Amino acid sequence: MPAIPSALRRTPRRTVALTVAVIGVIALAGCAAGGTGGAEVPQVLTYLDAEVPTSAQVQESGTWQTRALQQNVTDRLISRNPETNELEPWIAESWEQSADGLDYTFVIRDGVTYSDGTPLDVNSVKKNLEWQSAGDPDNGVSANGQFPADITVTVDEAAREVHVHLAEPYAPLLNVLSSWSAGLVADATIDAPYEEQTQFINLIGSGPFVVTSETYAQEIVLTRRDGYAWAPQSSENQGEAYLETLTWIPVEEDSVRLGTLTSGEAGAIRYVEPSEEASLSAQGYHVQSKTGVGLSNQWFLRPTTVPLDDLAVRRAVSHAIDREAILEAIYTDNWSAATSPLAPGTDGYVDESAKFAYDPVQAADLLDEAGWTRKDADGYRTKDGERLHLKTYVDVYDNTAKSLFQHVQAQLKDAGIELELDELDYSSYWGTAFADPEVGFLRVGWPHPDSGVGLAEYYSADGSDLLGLDGSDSTLEELLQQQYTLVSPADREAALGRIQDYLIDNAYVLPILNDSQVIVTRPEVEGFAFTDGALPSFYNVKITS
Repeated sequence: MPAIPSALRRTPRRTVALTVAVIGVIALAGCAAGGTGGAEVPQVLTYLDAEVPTSAQVQESGTWQTRALQQNVTDRLISRNPETNELEPWIAESWEQSADGLDYTFVIRDGVTYSDGTPLDVNSVKKNLEWQSAGDPDNGVSANGQFPADITVTVDEAAREVHVHLAEPYAPLLNVLSSWSAGLVADATIDAPYEEQTQFINLIGSGPFVVTSETYAQEIVLTRRDGYAWAPQSSENQGEAYLETLTWIPVEEDSVRLGTLTSGEAGAIRYVEPSEEASLSAQGYHVQSKTGVGLSNQWFLRPTTVPLDDLAVRRAVSHAIDREAILEAIYTDNWSAATSPLAPGTDGYVDESAKFAYDPVQAADLLDEAGWTRKDADGYRTKDGERLHLKTYVDVYDNTAKSLFQHVQAQLKDAGIELELDELDYSSYWGTAFADPEVGFLRVGWPHPDSGVGLAEYYSADGSDLLGLDGSDSTLEELLQQQYTLVSPADREAALGRIQDYLIDNAYVLPILNDSQVIVTRPEVEGFAFTDGALPSFYNVKITS
């Protein structure tokens, strides 16, 4: 079983019973908001997420819902403009990089404080960088795997400069510093015992919201940070958030989230069934979607699993799937077919779609070439008396996954390939699905601040080794490792292109869809936006009526 990175670990979904209890909480929150009265519209919002936030410990910020919360509570040295995908100043008002890629100088913005009143100055940045890079073994805190391991950090307080020296070039550094997992936190958070760090109430950042109460798996309340005045330069709002409070509630059931939104008890929800989108838009609801920078929604085709150990079979599978037909049947314009292991707009992205285009004739020829020439009574191809059979588990993190997988199953049947679909609950999915030696492929793919780090986390022997190659493909290993040290942006972009070429040419990876996040807000909720990583930003949200 490959090691599952913390970025992929999830916690169990809540039970329906808990969901029912939560609705009571929502109703109470709504009454409290309405009770403020007066001519002004209460700036309070209840947001329903589809999943339970997990550990708030910064280096463990792997789940989408955890990142989403951290995004609204912490700031980072660097911001990525969600419209242009360009890096821009944030807490670091400027930076310089040496030509050899070994030294960085960051000038730290003056006057920034954490919500506990302590300064976010050069010494705080130094402490955060060292903590991220090395972790805190005595406190059970692991290093952030996205950070370089060997760094030296010094400061010049008078010049407000932080100097970072690397033992060897690390090209992803600036991207990593823009990541949700690089959120800057106060000494009180860093110095707290590990168990306290896992609680959001102890996540002390410098962001526009402050966590003021937390009931695990039921409700987290964020309150506007008084005096906030250091948003990224591209933000229209450079002052405090407009919302006074933001109540964050996890609710698993699609129908419960939707009903709570339409009844007015919630102002925003994540995920509706695509079939609901047009109706909601027609009623004035805002249906917003974004594909974040990083990795596309993709299936790895494990070459260590029979019959995917045959390249011809892997290629046949890739040509047997008609993504456009699936989009037409299930999805809306808020979704799109993946064209590469990377999402469009991501650093180094290359359109590889022609190499895995739907082509049933080519799929049939490849299966003939592989010796799967006969068909049984059910229409499935056979070889040496064995049926051409694949097995996977339905992804548990996407509310459209079951329909998607069933459509793929039908399309593969047309090609003579039997796809066995099994299901697991939320809590057992990663542990069981990845350990099953019969599983030929699973769904992976999420936004990531650095595409090279994301690909290496999935496919290198030092990462999760999802392909199960254990380093035996030396070419792939070399490609994945080489891109880390390429200082020239052009050289690194070319290297990322070669990785995508190799993954597709060897049919190791089958891109399916670009990973879309869909948020629906009520008509009176204005200003909602996504970050570059398709995380929700409530900083500019206003309630208009």
